[in-house]
Amino acid sequence: MGDALKPSTKINNPKELGRYLLKERKSLKLTQKEISEFADVGRKFVLELEKGKATAQLGKVFELLNSLGLELHLIKRGDS
Repeated sequence: MGDALKPSTKINNPKELGRYLLKERKSLKLTQKEISEFADVGRKFVLELEKGKATAQLGKVFELLNSLGLELHLIKRGDS
């Protein structure tokens, strides 16, 4: 399977989210500056989020997810 991203990936903590977002950004061949401009967030925010910063502003996280073409879905444990 290599580095291909799965359509659905379980994220358990901020570091995993950061790694996932970094891989997705790179697969789209976007720089941190480019995605920060698309998402209307600072480049520093993108950098910190990709490093797994636990205190990221949730609204900005959603802006970044949207700019990467990603959606957040919640599934009750045991229902997956």
